[in-house]
Amino acid sequence: MKKLMTIAEVAKELDIPESTARYYRDSFIDYIPSVGEGRKKRYRSETVEVLRFIAEGFKRKLTATEIENGLSQMFPRNFDIEQPTAVTTAAAQQQAENDVKQYALQLQIAFEQMGKTMQVIADQKEEIAELRKHVADVEKKQQHQEDYINNKLEERDQKLIQSLRDSQETKKLLLEVQEQIATSLEEKKSWWQKLWKR
Repeated sequence: MKKLMTIAEVAKELDIPESTARYYRDSFIDYIPSVGEGRKKRYRSETVEVLRFIAEGFKRKLTATEIENGLSQMFPRNFDIEQPTAVTTAAAQQQAENDVKQYALQLQIAFEQMGKTMQVIADQKEEIAELRKHVADVEKKQQHQEDYINNKLEERDQKLIQSLRDSQETKKLLLEVQEQIATSLEEKKSWWQKLWKR
């Protein structure tokens, strides 16, 4: 049978800090195959694959719930085994080896499914991110259009006000000119009248 490992050895196998391996183990303890208790607790080689799955999930920015859902589909819960007794029959040993081989085959199939599942989740997250970006772009363009329309309306209002002011100024000038012409005509008329009276 394959040798049992300490958590430090598991961390080294995965090339991650021991503290990280302990965090993964404690967060998903129901899926960690172990033997013994306390300081004597050791981990089966399958623990490496379970923690690798967890690490990959966090790397892909999955939530703890999403990772646990994946674990529940790929690995059995609570499969601690008892410390082996001193007396072990050849039949029991053979059965254990067969169980390991069968488990390894199931694990291989599970990892293939896990890869596909994680890819689907990653693709969905990417699509959601793209949709959010698209919505943000549309909202930004809409805001630009609203600002453009408001600016144009403000410019139009200012031009209209200026045009009305210019019109009033022109009307005022015309009235002044008319008054000046009328005054000038009166003065000329008065001069001619004075001239003819002589």
